[in-house]
Amino acid sequence: MYHVKKGGERVVVEHYRTPDGKSFVVVHKTLKGSYVVGEEEKEWNLLELSDFKEVKDTEVEYETLPPEIRKAISEVYR
Repeated sequence: MYHVKKGGERVVVEHYRTPDGKSFVVVHKTLKGSYVVGEEEKEWNLLELSDFKEVKDTEVEYETLPPEIRKAISEVYR
């Protein structure tokens, strides 16, 4: 998992491999948001969730990522 800085944007990238060797990349472009429950508005921050806290303070530059990860991110930004 990577917390990536690409230009002025920040994204979180998850890289998964299946047992048969296939590779999947999930790019999270939205890191904060809000939703309504009844009449109450609640906010969320992806980097505050337990699964993502490990990358919160370890931001990396896009250029330092492995080539297959950079390729997947570039596909998202087309």
